[in-house]
Amino acid sequence: MAIEYQTVPQIYGRLQLMIRQRGDTGFRRAVADATLQPRNPFEPATKRRPKIGLALTIGLLLTLTGIFVFFSFRGGR
Repeated sequence: MAIEYQTVPQIYGRLQLMIRQRGDTGFRRAVADATLQPRNPFEPATKRRPKIGLALTIGLLLTLTGIFVFFSFRGGR
């Protein structure tokens, strides 16, 4: 029985296939779990809402950006 060596592209392709077949892994899933509230197992069709801390942080940053833009481009001294 001869040993069959695999090339790097073959291993990389197999790894990508394994990752794509699993629905519980991946960058998109990790970002969604970090930014959205946990999914309700009894109501899987409902949309996940953003976490409160994230929503407040984004709102605060948008408000501060708006204030900065307003005072930066305002006509006056």
